[in-house]
Amino acid sequence: MSNVRTTGEGCNRCDSQLPRFISDHTNDTSHLVSHVCPRSLAIGDAPNFDGGTFVVVIFSVQPAMTTAVGVAGIIALGAWRSKSLTQHGACAAFAVGVLAMRVGWAWGAFLIAWFALAALISRIGRRVKLARMCSVVEKGAERDARQVLANGGVFALCALQMLIVAQIDGFSIETHRCLEIGAAAAAAGALAAAGADTWATEFGTLIGGTPWSLRERRRVAIGTSGALSVAGSLAAIVGGIILATLAAILHMIPFTAVPAVALSAVLGAFTDSILGAWWQERRWCPQCVMNTEQVQHVCGMRTERVGGVGSLDNDVVNFLCTLVGAGLAAATVLSQPR
Repeated sequence: MSNVRTTGEGCNRCDSQLPRFISDHTNDTSHLVSHVCPRSLAIGDAPNFDGGTFVVVIFSVQPAMTTAVGVAGIIALGAWRSKSLTQHGACAAFAVGVLAMRVGWAWGAFLIAWFALAALISRIGRRVKLARMCSVVEKGAERDARQVLANGGVFALCALQMLIVAQIDGFSIETHRCLEIGAAAAAAGALAAAGADTWATEFGTLIGGTPWSLRERRRVAIGTSGALSVAGSLAAIVGGIILATLAAILHMIPFTAVPAVALSAVLGAFTDSILGAWWQERRWCPQCVMNTEQVQHVCGMRTERVGGVGSLDNDVVNFLCTLVGAGLAAATVLSQPR
């Protein structure tokens, strides 16, 4: 049986230094959570760990490619069959899922949990929300490939960084550790920001009433980008906290990083509102005499751009939201004493 050390001195299999988020304590294994060992535990390889330590190490194990493809394929297929994703959206989700699973079970589990929560929340009062937003928002309930990458693209890039760093021997121990810690924090911050924005939109639309536009400083139609409601704002805060805590529970980040990731997620979500208010492309339907995000309105009339930056649509704004969440989370966590 293999015996992988948990003291923080190094990995028995690949001789790389394990990231150390907090000082060592008796039975403390939190420094293992972001390690990707290129010689991960094989099937049937049972280390000499107590129950709690074994759970942490399982979440740190890098699944085989066949396992990663199988799990990601099942989730993507299920999402497509349940009409949570379009066909192209399912393909994009499959690619992101494979990358996450190849990093480790913790990353894969966090991505699956994030998607499950987002899908569940989007189904609550779906008919009511669609009726209220159908003339404003560009896309419906099924997420396409652009939406998947807008929300999960930064997360996928962080996962790719983790996989590349794990294969490079030229970096110093400290550089390896910083790159892995930063990537884990950034990935959690990106998905938590996307989730906080999703929670704000879903709950704000359902129970928030008529939102207040930051730019126009007046009440506007439900679903208008750059508009806030009390319910939506509270949902963003709660969502950011829950998702950051979930990332720690699944051993993707240490619990000491939860406040930084949660705050970064909320700031990322509010950045989405600011960008949506002033810079996102705004369109006008001359037939219905109303603002909309749709290039071709539900009435069949082609709309006109009346403001914002051309081609800066909701998907681009969502991507920038996750980028802000990732950058703030990584910068904050890396600045903390280790």
